[in-house]
Amino acid sequence: MEKYICAIIISFYIYGFAGWIWESFLMPIIGHYKIKNRGFLNGPIIPIYGVGAVIVFLLFSANESYLSIFIEGGFVACVIEYITSWGMETLYHRRWWDYSDRAFNVNGRVCLEGFIAFGIFSIACVKYVQPYLFNKLLKYELIPLVIVATASSTIFIGDLLTTIIALAHLDERLDEIIELIEEYNEKMRLDMEERQKDFSELLETIRQENGIHYQKYIQHTGYSDRHIFNAFPNIIDNQHRDKVKDNEENK
Repeated sequence: MEKYICAIIISFYIYGFAGWIWESFLMPIIGHYKIKNRGFLNGPIIPIYGVGAVIVFLLFSANESYLSIFIEGGFVACVIEYITSWGMETLYHRRWWDYSDRAFNVNGRVCLEGFIAFGIFSIACVKYVQPYLFNKLLKYELIPLVIVATASSTIFIGDLLTTIIALAHLDERLDEIIELIEEYNEKMRLDMEERQKDFSELLETIRQENGIHYQKYIQHTGYSDRHIFNAFPNIIDNQHRDKVKDNEENK
């Protein structure tokens, strides 16, 4: 039983790492956009993939049909993503990701595209990957499994706590970044269209064209803050655009 639990814990980290590779490298390559760490944590893991995979392979059997696993796995994964999105927005009062521009989305939190991808991943996990992974992991003695599971969990918990501590000052940091962007906009006398660029585009422009403002950005944010803003620019974009509109209306 102990070996089985350790194998599940290790599987969680393997799938979390695989999800990080998918989000940070493969999707940008397929979509022809910038490669970057798109995880919530600083390290190379996206926990929602690990949670989804573990729940799917615990709930479903490899003996089930492909169609059954596809539909049920896609549904379960979307429920997890929806709850995660709602929970993070409730906790931090920010929408971390938004699928409102995607087809057949539900409140911008999940969409058909994600359902299909999760369904395919569920089939791969239940039918092929997990049986092979468990077969390999359970061949090891208990002690090595405990060491790997414990070491991985220690690193993961440390990363999680570091991120949570950084997010405790999220509102303060966001206000400072919005003020910095507005200061840059006023100094450069940008037009309305330029002012409403995505945060990632604006930050890159600031980095290339105005070293002073970019240094101020570095000074006002720690590594964890910059990582969060880079991975989830949507939490700044909405507030930034609202600020731009308010300023234009008040002129």
